[in-house]
Amino acid sequence: MTAARLVTVTLARAWEPGERVEEAGTIEFAIALDGSGHPDAQAWLDDPAPWPARRIRPGNATQAGDVALDEEGWQLRFFDGAERDVPVHRICHLGGGMRPGEVMTLRAPSGEQTAWRVVGVGTPGG
Repeated sequence: MTAARLVTVTLARAWEPGERVEEAGTIEFAIALDGSGHPDAQAWLDDPAPWPARRIRPGNATQAGDVALDEEGWQLRFFDGAERDVPVHRICHLGGGMRPGEVMTLRAPSGEQTAWRVVGVGTPGG
């Protein structure tokens, strides 16, 4: 697996009544996609390098993290400083793949589910 196959997916909170979406910030993560725009599990299994993620919220430090896959599916982890053993955010309801305009659900460690819209898919660092 080479980094050339990775793309950067950018998510922004989908609008919900009574919420200031811009305060939620954005999430960016690197991932390999198959031909239908879904995460490529075999590429993740074949790649020894971690796939980076980060959460960017106005007024807060950027939170580094990574992408992982386990028996329950795809997940994002956002680290608390040097601590790497953190609860996961599950990626749910990914029916349309990771294409701009598609909406997916993230389930927080608390169980709260929030809708996020794919606002960008591009080359890492681009």
